[in-house]
Amino acid sequence: MRATFIEDRSLSPAARAVWAKTRTDPTQKPPLIGWLPLYQHLDDAAGVARLLWEEWAPRSVKETIGRCVGSEDAARDLVTWLAGVHDIGKASPAFAVQVESLAEDMRVAGLRCDPRIKDDDERGRTRHELVGFLAVREWLMSEHLFDPDAAQALASVVASHHGRPATAAEVRSAEPRSHLIGEGSWADVRRELLSAADAAFASRASHAHWRSAILTQPALVLLSALVIVADWIASSDLLDAAELGAWPTHTTPDRVRGAWQALDFPRPWAAAPSNTDAATLLAERFTLPDGAIPHATQTALVEMALRTEAPELMVLESEMGSGKTEAALLAAEIVASRFGLSGIFVGLPTQATADGMFSRVLEWGERLGLDVPASVFLARGRASQNRDYEQKTRKAHFRSIGDEHSSHREASEDSMLVAHRWFAAPRRGPLSNFVVGTVDQALFAGLRSRYVMLRHLALASKVVIIDEVHAYDVYMRQYLLRVIEWLGAYGVPVILLSATLPSGQREEFIRAYDRGREATGLADERAEEDESDYQALLDRRRHARERRAAVDAQRYGALHDVVDYPSIVRSSVTGPAEILAPGGAGVSRVLRVDRLPDDTDALTGMLRSALRDGGCAAVICNTVRRAQERAAALREAFAGDDVQITLAHSRFLGVDRAAKDRSLLDAYGPKGTRPPRSIIVATQVIEQSLDIDFDLMVTDVAPIDLLLQRSGRLHRHAWRERPAPLREPRLFLTGVDRDGASPVFDKGTLAVYSEAILLRTMAALEGRGSIALPNDIRPLVELVYSDDTDYVPPSWRDALVEAARNHRSIEQKKTEGARAGLLQPVRGEDPTLIGWISAPDADPELTPPGRATVRDTDETLEVIVLQRDMDGTFLLPVWVPEGGQQIPANEPPNSRLTRAILGCVLRLPPGMCRGNAIDRHIAALERSFDLPSWHGSYALKGELVLAFDMDGRARLNEFDLRYSPADGLLYERRTV
Repeated sequence: MRATFIEDRSLSPAARAVWAKTRTDPTQKPPLIGWLPLYQHLDDAAGVARLLWEEWAPRSVKETIGRCVGSEDAARDLVTWLAGVHDIGKASPAFAVQVESLAEDMRVAGLRCDPRIKDDDERGRTRHELVGFLAVREWLMSEHLFDPDAAQALASVVASHHGRPATAAEVRSAEPRSHLIGEGSWADVRRELLSAADAAFASRASHAHWRSAILTQPALVLLSALVIVADWIASSDLLDAAELGAWPTHTTPDRVRGAWQALDFPRPWAAAPSNTDAATLLAERFTLPDGAIPHATQTALVEMALRTEAPELMVLESEMGSGKTEAALLAAEIVASRFGLSGIFVGLPTQATADGMFSRVLEWGERLGLDVPASVFLARGRASQNRDYEQKTRKAHFRSIGDEHSSHREASEDSMLVAHRWFAAPRRGPLSNFVVGTVDQALFAGLRSRYVMLRHLALASKVVIIDEVHAYDVYMRQYLLRVIEWLGAYGVPVILLSATLPSGQREEFIRAYDRGREATGLADERAEEDESDYQALLDRRRHARERRAAVDAQRYGALHDVVDYPSIVRSSVTGPAEILAPGGAGVSRVLRVDRLPDDTDALTGMLRSALRDGGCAAVICNTVRRAQERAAALREAFAGDDVQITLAHSRFLGVDRAAKDRSLLDAYGPKGTRPPRSIIVATQVIEQSLDIDFDLMVTDVAPIDLLLQRSGRLHRHAWRERPAPLREPRLFLTGVDRDGASPVFDKGTLAVYSEAILLRTMAALEGRGSIALPNDIRPLVELVYSDDTDYVPPSWRDALVEAARNHRSIEQKKTEGARAGLLQPVRGEDPTLIGWISAPDADPELTPPGRATVRDTDETLEVIVLQRDMDGTFLLPVWVPEGGQQIPANEPPNSRLTRAILGCVLRLPPGMCRGNAIDRHIAALERSFDLPSWHGSYALKGELVLAFDMDGRARLNEFDLRYSPADGLLYERRTV
């Protein structure tokens, strides 16, 4: 640090008297036992911000801000200065009156305020971040001669440090409240502290750079995020408060360095691929079967990453099982090294697929040869229930805020991947180096929500990989497109993976990425890197939109002609997207396609014949209820036969679902030991991102891309020996009635998928007895998602016209529904954070309704399942690990039992939650809850308990429920 207020500035008694933080002890009377002066808190925050910049922030983030400011040193000083003035608005009557004794000390020092304003309704609309914004804006204009727009842009960071930027209306409303803002001596103190910040945290050269800076909106977002992190650390108990009537006893450098050492933050990951040969790098990073060689797309993606001159968006389309994930991780290493990214984010469709991917990323991370620890985070609900993540959490010996454990790793722990305690919270976890989670965690960056800037900082520092990018409906796609636009603005490399992506979506993604970087002038800067005339650069940015229309046809027209498969498409900062066909796509296998009547006897007979010599079959259903019914029928039909039948779907307890996922991978994964004869009945949970293999597959009809995805689990592992009747991969289609003029689909299927897409899928497969993989993938997907109807049988046309009309209406409603929470596009002109979010004061992870905001799904309810014996005692379900334990009634459960309880979470199905059912269920569960000791548990407080009897039965309002570890939850509505 350059200097500190207390050591290098002679502050007036009034400036020294302003308070910022209090320390309380509820066991004391009065509870107020300590305080922290404002100047010290600002000093602490500035010191932490400087360390964040120097020792934690990745090069990519520094460069994004530095490009705008014109100098990395000036950018560092700007972050430090903003943190050093972020709470300047606390020097105001509206804030001071909250603690009467401290306000009285300020009155004695000359800062008078009427104590009656504490109850003034307008005080809540004159929050200290608004006062700070007004003070900083005026200071920049009057003392540093900023023009009004530039002053507002920089001051808007101060207005945003509580995670929700002020709106223009809030600013206008606060300005006239001088009795709450404070004039005279109050304004003098604010100016005194601002002057001290100028002297302490920035040089004259930095001030000059700030004045001429062209700050982009993405740079402002990153500045605000860094200030928020600095404020959180500076506000923690790692920096001691002073006793009442006393002053802090340690100098600021000692305070800040001590806190930083106690936090023991991981340093930025500095990617350094040991080899640029795809085959060698692949063998170094992953456990491969004997004799394995890189797929053509793996080699091509690595080579493309090596020759990429600027961060770009790359779309890899290749058949199921071709190693897209491994290719993406290798490419991520290379581009992270080239462009200064400090981590990766991998987003997947579901929690189950995220769990599976987390293990694979850990394997990759353990082989990176890290010299210093890197933090990992599993970004999905109830992540602690993941066995690999929980082990990383237990083995992490980094000290966190309030944690008294050693701040050093145990000598016996040789892994360099740790689940750092400070990053364990949902808001902070995505800031870890290596993050795997549901795609929602990325989409939240496109949602207008509190602290969204932290999600932007998390993604802006990483290579972003989105798997199964075809799997997101039009509602989710609006958020994905907006996030990709912002990633383009940040210059973040993005890798999208799919086996079955329609061309229209591919073009949407590349257009969005280009929009982002054009809005901030990145494209112009890359084209003319030696440009020093900032005004000329600003002019070019303002004309980018006009130019875009003229080049769109040239830039994107070729994307419609991508017919080769597999392919890699890469955006280009200077011109049309690059399209690469790696080759190696000859017919690797022919998938025989058969139709099966939607009849249990037909299914049973076919499976009995097919599995006569052994083998493993998968039966995929589109709904949980249908899967449960199929499994029950098959168990009855094969009773007495040596056939293992397993049911897998989403309606299991968290611990049961995790165990099933592990058992599937253990049996059917690449290293699995498969049972001699088995049938897996499942829903979409095994559709994608799971490296599991079956000999035979029966599936309900689904959209063509999803059918192809499902077939990717069929004969996936080519090296396996298979029984003679199953050496040819066969896919049986069922779940449809073909007796009428046009196909009639199962009602449950129509509740999940568009009838129009189902009809087009059936038409595309009409008359086909086989599919050549991978050659037929792209033609089939393009046909189904095109406007062509010539291939549809004439007798189906009327049904298709009506279904298509409904499909368009639903898609339009979904698109409009998504816009309600969609973050604004990147603002290219006159950037500011004022009014950027304009949303309720909520965080999507911490507010339950927010969990569904980026998915257009029915709202449901999570409960914790326990059992209750004849005496009314609550028990951990007897079938789970350590089950049968009594839940203590008079004290909170210990940490081990608490983890086990949280593993018993269950999400009630949408069919139980429609209308006002959720409110009625909550009321009923609260009435039946009699474990008051849970109120003393941070982890369990507020959780709802659904108690089953010892036979696995329960009632909840009008529903009769049954649960078993074999079938999951079954429910029926009682008839009156």
